[in-house]
Amino acid sequence: MNVKLKKSLKIVSLLATALVIATVSADVYNYMFMNASIGIEGLNLAWTAGNDGLTYTPQGATCSISGLKGPAGGTRTYYDAVRLTATGNEVFDLQVNSVTGSDTSQIESIVVRLNDTVTNTIKGTLSVWASGAQGSTPIVGLSMTNGDIWRFEWEIKWKSTATTETASVVLKVVIPP
Repeated sequence: MNVKLKKSLKIVSLLATALVIATVSADVYNYMFMNASIGIEGLNLAWTAGNDGLTYTPQGATCSISGLKGPAGGTRTYYDAVRLTATGNEVFDLQVNSVTGSDTSQIESIVVRLNDTVTNTIKGTLSVWASGAQGSTPIVGLSMTNGDIWRFEWEIKWKSTATTETASVVLKVVIPP
C-alpha cells in the first residue's frame, strides 16, 4: 500500500506540474505592428569648399577636411576652411561632438568661428578645446536664409611642448525638427 501511495503522489504532482505549465502556456498575447515608409529628404544646408586650399571631401550631410595644422607654441588661423551654404531658410545649432588624438593635453585651444561671407560678421564662436577639455557649450539658434554663405574659421593653438601630436575633431550641425 505504501508503494501505491508513493506512485499516486508522484502522479498527482506530475498532473499538478502539467496543469501549471498548461495554464502558463495558455496566456493570451495581443500584437500591434507599425509599418513605416522611409525616404530621402533634402537639407537646406550644403557643404561647399573654402578658399584655404585644404582637402575638402563632401559626402551628403558629412564633410571631411584635412590639412589643418598649427605650429608648436604658436597660433594658426584658417580663415576659410570650409563653407556652409543655405539652399533654403534654416535654423540650426553647432556643437562639438568629439575631440580625440594622440595627446590632446598638448592642445592649447581650438576655436571655430562662423563668418558671413558677404557682411564679414561673426555669426557664432565655438570653443572646441580650451583649458584641457572639450568644449561643451553649443552655439544655438543660428539662422541662415536662402543664399547665405558662411565660412568656418579655425584657430588652432598647440602648446610649445607639442612635437608630433595629432587631433581629430568632429563637429555636429543639429537641425531641430
